[in-house]
Amino acid sequence: MKVQSSYSDIWRISWPIILSSLASTVINFTDVAFVSRLGEKELAASALGGVFYFLLIMIAVAIGIGSQILMARKAGEGQHALIGNIFDHSLLILLGFSFLMVTFVYQMIPAVMSLLVKDKEVVGFVIDYLNGRTWGLPFMTVFVAMRAFYTSITLTRIITYTTVLMMLLNVLFNYIFVFGGFGCTALGIYGSGIASAFAESAAAVYALVYALSRSMFKEFQLFKFKNISRKAFGQIMTLSTPIIVQHAFSMGSWFIFFLMIEKLGSRELAISNILRGVYMFLMTPVWGFSECCNSMVSNLLGQGKRSDVLPLSKKIMKFSLAITSVLVLLCILFQHVLFDLVSSDPLLNAEAKVSFYVICLATLVFSLTMIVIAGISGTGATAAAMKIEIISLLIYLSYVFTFTHLYPSTLEIVWLAEVFYWISLGLIGYAYLRSGKWIEKSKVYI
Repeated sequence: MKVQSSYSDIWRISWPIILSSLASTVINFTDVAFVSRLGEKELAASALGGVFYFLLIMIAVAIGIGSQILMARKAGEGQHALIGNIFDHSLLILLGFSFLMVTFVYQMIPAVMSLLVKDKEVVGFVIDYLNGRTWGLPFMTVFVAMRAFYTSITLTRIITYTTVLMMLLNVLFNYIFVFGGFGCTALGIYGSGIASAFAESAAAVYALVYALSRSMFKEFQLFKFKNISRKAFGQIMTLSTPIIVQHAFSMGSWFIFFLMIEKLGSRELAISNILRGVYMFLMTPVWGFSECCNSMVSNLLGQGKRSDVLPLSKKIMKFSLAITSVLVLLCILFQHVLFDLVSSDPLLNAEAKVSFYVICLATLVFSLTMIVIAGISGTGATAAAMKIEIISLLIYLSYVFTFTHLYPSTLEIVWLAEVFYWISLGLIGYAYLRSGKWIEKSKVYI
């Protein structure tokens, strides 16, 4: 479980995580593809509902990343039993968070959405989607915990199996619940939320069963819940809280981005939902490389190899840019096929294609920037990564507000905010990484 900063190790750890990221993207892609057949209002609603749910997931992922940094550090040090102790504490935190969020969605979301969205029909569809999807959140947080565990010990191939299962079941369940396949009752947009919840829950169960069948529960002392302490909770949250704030600001800003677009009209929001599906698909490889960077950096620090951090980050950046460039090129060449998969409305697809080139450019910048931020977090300097993100998000939201409210512009001009956001985030982050200030934050113990 001690990694080396080689291209072979980078690829061995990254590609299963890339496939796992693909599962989340395909779930979003599938939801958009099925819901777009229902109508423009439903498509607009799935944009808001999907982004809000993704915000909840990213907060859970932030907790997972905090525990993953600690577990990867112990893997580098060869302390297997402590990995299980960290896992148990993180799982308790994640489950507690999930139950709070489920309660919030069912009790508060109708009132919140009614205040934020002017189209009442869209509000109703957003609530329907979230009511269907949110009940699976506790299962999804278990999956987040298991994924953090597998990534920290570099046993990422299991993520491949859960990926395939999740993608196939989501397509099947969408067909059954959205359109009433196999004689079932058609549930519309509510059925799309149910389908995703079922698929994610099945993946969580499979990840647990796999660990049990390979005797990992015993080797790493998983689910023992021994030595539960405030100190352990505190150290996980010390690392996780800045990432939670970072993700909350990031995804919250993206949610605000869609709310601002909704002010331009429901059609612009529907077009942006198509773009969101394509954008998240283009981002897929980068999420895998960023998690790889996060875990490998922490593992190297556990081995005492601080001098390898920058060279490793640069190698992963090259890998990330190369793979993403190929994917962007393929999507440009086959854009007609891509858009036809996402939406059946040729007029919406045609209007989305100008902004499509903007998100292609944004994705290329993102492929470098996200590795820089992941490298900073992997050293344990999560507070610094949070501050860098907040500064960049203020620039981002100022731009979006300007071109949706002060000087309403075309959709592609609004989406150009993504390019400026990733450029500013990358430049500030790289300057911090080169400064060496992270070295003081790199000693993380539990």
